[in-house]
Amino acid sequence: MKVISLNESLKKKFYTFGAIILVLLVVLVSRLIYLQLIKGDYYREISMRQAIRRIPIEAPRGEIVDRYGVKLATNRPSFSVDIIKGEVVDSHLNETILKLMNILTKNNVKYKDDLPIYLDENGNPYFNFKNSDEVSVKEETLKAREKAWKKANNIHENATAKEAWDILIKKFKIPKDMDPIEARKIMVVRQLMEEQGYNQYQPVEIAVDVDQKTIAEIEENHLELPGIMINVKPVRYYPYETLLSQTLGYIGRITQEDLKNLDMSKYKLTDLVGRSGLEALYEKYLRGKDGGQQVVVDNYGRLIKNLGTEPPVPGDTIFLTIDKNIQEAAEQSLITTMQNIREGKYGESFPANIGAAVVVDVHTGKVLALANIPGYDPNIFATGNPPKDVVNELFKSRDATVDPSPIFNYATQGAVPPGSTFKMAVAFAALDTGVTTVDEKYLDPGIYPYTGQRNWAWPRTQGWVNVSDAIKYSTNTYFFEMGRRMGIDKIVEYAKKFGLDQKTGIELYEAKGVIASPQYKREYYLGLIKSMVKTDTNPDGVITEEQYQKIVEIIDKGNLSDYNTFLQLEKMGIKDTKLQRKLWEMMYYAKHWSLTNTCSAAIGQGDNQFTPLQIASYVSTLINGGIRYRLHLVDKIVSPDGKIVEETKPEVLDRIHISKEYLDAIKLGMKGVTERGGTASGAFHNFPIPVGGKTGTAEAVRRANYAWFVGFAPYDDPQIVVVVVIYQGGHGSYAGYVARDIFDAYFGLSKNNTGETFNVINLPIR
Repeated sequence: MKVISLNESLKKKFYTFGAIILVLLVVLVSRLIYLQLIKGDYYREISMRQAIRRIPIEAPRGEIVDRYGVKLATNRPSFSVDIIKGEVVDSHLNETILKLMNILTKNNVKYKDDLPIYLDENGNPYFNFKNSDEVSVKEETLKAREKAWKKANNIHENATAKEAWDILIKKFKIPKDMDPIEARKIMVVRQLMEEQGYNQYQPVEIAVDVDQKTIAEIEENHLELPGIMINVKPVRYYPYETLLSQTLGYIGRITQEDLKNLDMSKYKLTDLVGRSGLEALYEKYLRGKDGGQQVVVDNYGRLIKNLGTEPPVPGDTIFLTIDKNIQEAAEQSLITTMQNIREGKYGESFPANIGAAVVVDVHTGKVLALANIPGYDPNIFATGNPPKDVVNELFKSRDATVDPSPIFNYATQGAVPPGSTFKMAVAFAALDTGVTTVDEKYLDPGIYPYTGQRNWAWPRTQGWVNVSDAIKYSTNTYFFEMGRRMGIDKIVEYAKKFGLDQKTGIELYEAKGVIASPQYKREYYLGLIKSMVKTDTNPDGVITEEQYQKIVEIIDKGNLSDYNTFLQLEKMGIKDTKLQRKLWEMMYYAKHWSLTNTCSAAIGQGDNQFTPLQIASYVSTLINGGIRYRLHLVDKIVSPDGKIVEETKPEVLDRIHISKEYLDAIKLGMKGVTERGGTASGAFHNFPIPVGGKTGTAEAVRRANYAWFVGFAPYDDPQIVVVVVIYQGGHGSYAGYVARDIFDAYFGLSKNNTGETFNVINLPIR
């Protein structure tokens, strides 16, 4: 009986244990069914959302160096302040942001501010869609930006700034009673986080190039600033500040318009790109390849694991043809010489407020220096947050021929009358066409009898002069006579041979210049008349398109007598007598070309306007015997691993046959310019190397003359050509002092034989 009782007890236990196992199996199977069948899609999506992501590491921008590798645009390490939202509790996010922003504000640290809603002095919101480095933007561009921003932020297209403000206050959970200035600080950062995709593993950059004092304060308060990171990143750096600034250019924030032209797979919205000069032209080479960290993140974007790091690849290095020492010498000498002119140290005093200089290798077309004064410091743009007052001053609307513009490249874009520096082209034309010879002497009458125009030396006469003497003494009447003998068409023909109606081919934007001619004069005055036509874009116009076409017909027929012209203007419906008179004058000038115009053109006046770069090309072509090279600034582009990506070889644009006899005669005259009795003898007194040169004093309307000097050296075996122009410089001989300093630097000369050091003293606008 006991055995039977024992078996029954074991059976009960067995059944109980089996029941438990069965229940567990049922639960397990049920759970599997729930997870795989019922919730399978949900958990599959979660699994897929847990993925490998890439955190970018910014690549250093490629360097721009001179011909010897001296760094003109490079990078330096700097501190940036970032925030990672994944490390901040949502309820404390705004509080953390405000604490950080108050530290930055207290220490006068500029932070990224792309929020287009600003506050006026009364705390009322208003829109401003201009970037911090912009002054003038087209209205349609601003409208397009406004529309895109509102769409991206789910704000109605017609919403006012106040309505948009209220939407963001609600969206970012900012207390309505918070001080508007404090509220905007939070909005600025939250907006940056929105634009970057709100990935919690992705740092959002708030401020760049933060000083060590501020970094220390942030580190001291790190417990109160969860999610705030301090990183080291490269920042663009121009070690010589204003040196070559207009040519190097600057960098700035990516705009909405850039999105159409840039491959945004290679950029982040917060990146900086080249905005002008070489920085913009060579953006695709200077832009490096960002590296990154491979990380695993969860479905909330939180970092789980770091899988490895891919180092960034720097951009290519741009080697220029520029010689930094010659560039420094040119800029310093322009500043010093202009100061001396203003103080009357060379004789008369003139305003002398703008200067440019170009140095060219006559055998290759390499540009060794491209100087502009005044300049600016591109470092102010390096972080993408330049001071607004500086930007407003740099980019304000101005007449750059009178009011110096630090961002304007006078060497490549400043087309002004060349004065007597044009005379060598006329001298060669006269010799080559046979209207004179190297030996023919002309008696300077002081006043040219055919036109009544005076020689600059009047009331003295310069006596009998041949072509070399005429260049040495800059005898105007000699060139009046050569112009009369040849006629304007030949002057234009030979000016074109020297490329003075063309661009030089340099990599930068450049003006083309103008050769004085009847055709240009006609086009100029027809353009003035055309500007008087009433159109939708010119509602203040005073004539119709039909009247303009009839005026052109009258000009082409050439019968511009007072009575006949006024009668025809009245017949076509132009009744106002003052308007008739104004139109008749412009019509007369459009058609009329006189010997006086030809004579003015022959001495580099009239409508002649060329850039220093064009003059450098023309003089180089003459001095090297007739080979016109394309001028260039970039020597080669080298990849980070040392391979040459591109290399610029000398390129011949044209050839002119210049006989040795004619060239020797012209060079002899230019040598005389720098010797005793020459117009630049004062600047080159006791200069140890024979130099050829030519001064030019070009008249300007209602202001002091342009002062020009062109020169080459050594005389027997020319290597370089130097061109200098000083606006309101008074006399061309004064510009010779700049050229002398440049030759000093090129040949390594020193007045005291101890070696000279040239330091840039052009103070940047800051």
